[in-house]
This record gives sequence, C-alpha cells and structure tokens, in this order.
Amino acid sequence: MAAQLAFLLQSTIDLSVTQESLRAALLADHPDLDPERLTHEASDGAEDGPLVLDYDGTMIALMSVPAPIGDDLAEIAAHSRLWPRDQPVPTDYGAHTITSVFRADADGHEASIEQAVLLSRVVATMVGLSDTVRAVFWGAANHAIFPPVFRDLALSALPDPLMPAWVAINVGPRPDGAMTGHTLGLDGLGVMDIEIPETTESAETVFERLGSIADYQLESGPVIGDGHTIGETADAQIVARHTPSALGDDRTVLTLEFLSTTPPKKKGWFGRR
Repeated sequence: MAAQLAFLLQSTIDLSVTQESLRAALLADHPDLDPERLTHEASDGAEDGPLVLDYDGTMIALMSVPAPIGDDLAEIAAHSRLWPRDQPVPTDYGAHTITSVFRADADGHEASIEQAVLLSRVVATMVGLSDTVRAVFWGAANHAIFPPVFRDLALSALPDPLMPAWVAINVGPRPDGAMTGHTLGLDGLGVMDIEIPETTESAETVFERLGSIADYQLESGPVIGDGHTIGETADAQIVARHTPSALGDDRTVLTLEFLSTTPPKKKGWFGRR
C-alpha cells in the first residue's frame, strides 16, 4: 500500500523539532493516542536525517528539504475552500517537510482512513509545534490549506474523516455553459473519485452533491456499484458509472450521468418530417 503524504511548506527548516519533542506534542494534542504504542529509536545526532516514529507498527517519517515543492502555490490556494481570502499566500517560502505514514500490511479503505487520520494528527501537531509552517499541502488532493485552519479542523474532528482537508472539490462551467465538477483525493483513501461531465445544476448544487457523495464513501467504503442510481433531480435520475477519469490519468472514477425522466414531447401532424 502506498504511503499517505502531506507536505509542510515552511519559511525555513526547523531544526528545533526532535523525535522526542514531536512525540510529546502528539500525545499532548491527541490524548486518545496510546503512549506505549508511540515509540522512536535513539537519534544518531544527524541534523539532515528524517525524524522517524512508530505507532503500533505504522511508520511516521518527516524529511525536511531546503527548497520549495515546485507547484504554483498561489494558484492552488486560490481554488482552496480552506485558504481564507484575507490571508496572503506565502509564495516566498524556502523549505518543505515531506510528512508520511506507512504500514506495509495495510490494505483497503479502512486502513487508508486510519493512515490518513494518523497523518492528519502529525500535521496538526507540527503546525502547533513549529512557527515555520506557512502552508499545508495535502498531496493526493493537490490541496493547499491554511495551517491554523487545518489544526483547528483536526483537533475538533479527528478521528472522524477530515473530508474538507483530504478531498479537493473543483466545480466550474465548460465553454458551452454546462456545469462540471470533480473530486481529487478520494482515490488515495480506498474509494473512487467522482466526476460530473455535465449538468444543468448550479455550481453550489454540484459542489454540495460532490461533497455529500464523498462523505458517504468515506463513511461507508467502496459500496457504489457500476450502474447504481444514487439520486435524482426534478427531471433526471443520477446514475454512477465506473469509467476511466476524464482528466487523463489512470484512475477509475464514479462518473455521474443525469438521465432524463421527462417523456419526449409527441410531435403533432404539422411537426412531422
């Protein structure tokens, strides 16, 4: 199973954070963690090595890199619902820490959620522990999050799934005016991302629909089958299809089709061709 990844975008590498201080802060922030299961090996004293802890067989690793990640943070933050519009985007940050959790025998939806929960605990604690963290980047969702927002959300909601942080929801019109939408991030959590190629619904309704189906999958797992009817509008049934992603990658996604339930109008005598 692939590791769960997040990136802490920082003004500079913070050498004051140690395995010992991180462990203590994790236990303080998340009192439901079992102290006997959260361990680390003795440090070798190297300043450029990763910080590594273990939680009951799951490895937690933080590797700091003295460089930006290379993505356009301003553009990503502009599309994030978890980046306040009154907060400047730190495009001048100079370092990042790759934060990961990994368990070799983990597999499936439930294990993915457990790892995402643990990763979120670590990220939230690092935000509180180091004042160098300028942004949180959730890798699978290509999603930038304002650090205090991530910490508040994690401390208030975990161990429940953090759908707003783990999953990016993108909605917008096509050139012909039809509304479209898709999610990013669900695929890394053991369920399918969702795509709506076209609909006459409003952007707000599409956003809410994608969010509710994402929430349902995070709670219930991969239970939406190919061809399942998962809702309706005033004039259409919504059917889920398992199809290749329209974004051009190798994901299989839930593509939502809006099938009209309105009978076609009968043509009169003068309407025949």
